[in-house]
This record gives sequence, C-alpha cells and structure tokens, in this order.
Amino acid sequence: MLTIKAMAGGVSYAEHHLSHNDYYSEGETITGRWMGRGAEMLGLRGDVTVKQFEAIRQSIDPATGDFLRQRHSADRYGEVERKGIVTVERTGKAINLYDCTISAPKAVSIQAMVDHRLLTAHHTAVAETAREMERLAGTRVRLDGANENRFTSNLVIARYDHDTSRELDPQLHTHLVAANLTYDGVEGRWKALQPHELYAQRAYLTEVYRNALAREVKKLGYRIEDRFELGKDNGFGIAGIQEATLEKYSQRSAQRDQAIAEFAEENGRLPSDNEVAYLVRESRDEKLTKISREQVKAGQLARLEPEEARTLQDLHQAAQERGSVHEHAAAAPSLSYAREHVFERVSVAKDYGLKTEALRHGRGRIDLPELQTALVSEVATGNLLAAKGEVATKRSLDRERGMIAAIDEGIGTFQPIGRGREF
Repeated sequence: MLTIKAMAGGVSYAEHHLSHNDYYSEGETITGRWMGRGAEMLGLRGDVTVKQFEAIRQSIDPATGDFLRQRHSADRYGEVERKGIVTVERTGKAINLYDCTISAPKAVSIQAMVDHRLLTAHHTAVAETAREMERLAGTRVRLDGANENRFTSNLVIARYDHDTSRELDPQLHTHLVAANLTYDGVEGRWKALQPHELYAQRAYLTEVYRNALAREVKKLGYRIEDRFELGKDNGFGIAGIQEATLEKYSQRSAQRDQAIAEFAEENGRLPSDNEVAYLVRESRDEKLTKISREQVKAGQLARLEPEEARTLQDLHQAAQERGSVHEHAAAAPSLSYAREHVFERVSVAKDYGLKTEALRHGRGRIDLPELQTALVSEVATGNLLAAKGEVATKRSLDRERGMIAAIDEGIGTFQPIGRGREF
C-alpha cells in the first residue's frame, strides 16, 4: 500500500526519524540511498548524508549552495481536509518534502522474520514502483499566460527501508522521500514538483507494487491468496499463515479500523481511500520507543505460539524445496477483464483506472510494461478510444450518444408539468 504525506518544514526529519526504524535505538541508524533521475542530475548517488538531505529539503544544490528554484517559497501544494474530505490544493505553507511510504502486506512482513529473502522481494517491488512514480512527476507551466501541468519524469528521492512499526510489530515499509523539486527540460531549470498525478494515481501505484511483490514472493516458492474486506480488494497474503497470527501483529490495523469507525459515525459514510490514508497517518503515535534491535526481534518472535512458529518455519522450508511457482500470463486477458468491469459502471474512465483493475486481476502474473503496451495496442486498433488520459469504448460512446439523442428528440414533445402554471 502507498500513502503520501506532504511535509512543510521537515527540519531534521532524516536525522531524527528516517535514520531510525519506527523505534529509537542508540548507536543504530538506517542509511538512506539516493534514487531518481533528478538525484543523478545533481550528482547524488549512493548513501544519503544529513548535510545533503537538509540541502535538498531546502531546494539548495548540495554541491554549490545555490538555490535550485527561483521561486523556492512558491508552489505550496498540500493536503487540505474539510469536513472529513481530503484534497490536494494550494496551502499557506511551503511544501519541502513528499514522504511516499510503501508498506508490505502483513503476511509478508511476518514471514520475513524467518525468511530474509522476502526483504529483497520487497525492495525489488519498491524499486519498480519508484520508477513508475517518477514517470508521473510533473510541474506547473505558467510562461506566456499558460496555466497547466507538464510531465518532467524526474524526482530527487531519498530512500529509507524500515522493517518495524511504531507499535513494534513486524512491518516492512520503505520511505521514498521526494524533494519538492523536478527539472523542467523544456524550460531548462529546476522547478517545484506538481504532485497531482501522484495523488490521483495512488491506487494504481499501490497495485504496481502489489503486482511486483506478488511476482517476487511466488518466485521464492510461496503461494499467495487475495484478501478481501467487506467485498473490497485488500491486497494479498501468503497461503498458510492463519488469520489469528495476522491479527496478533496488526496493532496499527486495529487503530486504523477505530479511526475509520469514528469517521463513519461523525460523517455518516465510510471514508474514501485517500481519507483512509490520511486517517492512518493522523492516528499514529509520534513518540519513538527506546529499545534495541535485538530486543525488538526477540520480542516479536516470543509473541508466537509454538504452533505458529512451526507454521512459519514449515512454510519457509516448503517454499525452498518447492522452488518458484511464478507463472507468467499475457496481459491482454486481464486488460479485457478490466475493460468489462470498468465500463459496466461508467462510460468514460481514466486510463490508469483501467490499468489498476488489470493489475488486480492479473496480480503477480502479468508484467507492467506488457500491460502498458497492450493498452497502447487497444487504442491503436480502435478497440479503445483515448484522449487526454481518459479512455472509452465505441460501445459506451454509442450508448452516450443514444441517450443524448433520446433526450433531444423528447424536447417539446409533451406539455410541461403544470401546463404553464407555476409549479
């Protein structure tokens, strides 16, 4: 799952938060790594230093000390919450960072306690998602009276990998902290990041990660099972791990469910996906527990019942003996399913909405580049109609035209209600 947090300020965020797991252990730190084409343009490679991070946070070139953006106090976009509804718009506070956090399914985090190969699987899936995130990076265009967005497809990202939640449950998650910076190749200068597409396509990016992780987990010999909650797709788990074990290590999920219940009681409806992500962050305890890594890991394993511990070890051994169970499937059938599913409800959809459903249908079996190629092919052959990031089918377009024609033909056919009298 992907969540995004826009941050104003963020002084010492790397030093005091990202450089530690979600607990504090004196003498133990986590070193970040630079990622993204934007970072490469600035000569940022390898380990992240506190000095470099603080410079980038302020939109300063770490090498020269010069401001990278002329309008470094402008372009103030962030999350605004009104009556429980979260939107992305201009705010009164300058945004310095966007913390994009990718979290592994609970079953993967639990099994990783005994099979460290799953850490690599998570990191591989994160890297694939980060590349897709970067493709969506953009900036605002205001030259010559323009007021639009332009894709730049480069980000300056500091990556920090964590494996424990603030409640000390096993929880693989990675912070991809993007600076409010992107290089506009058309104008030849650094500008503020326009995050609109990142927010809009959060569900799609989540499925990019889940698809890649499911593929890697199956390559390690594990069987996966899709999980549903109230009829809604909730990612996947590892077959064989019992629900009681998942609940034991899901203290954050319990906090999330409580926050959702309180939201529903206050607003008379369930929150949207973006609102859930917002509620999850707001329900989090900001205090770090002081404890060593060895104590954390020993405590996590000690919470397992003997039978649960044997189950995890047996699953690990069986996966190693079984070998890869990954099966590649063509992307076209999943795209076809997505088309039928999406256009059953709407006449026009976002192209990334179609890809989201296709990734859910083919989770762990289809390749993202192949899916993107299949979508382009559908448009090229006329099976899908596309314009400005939206798609439709000839059938849905004909249905819309038929409804409009029926309305037009009915105009003036009957007497108005009230027959001319005020109604």
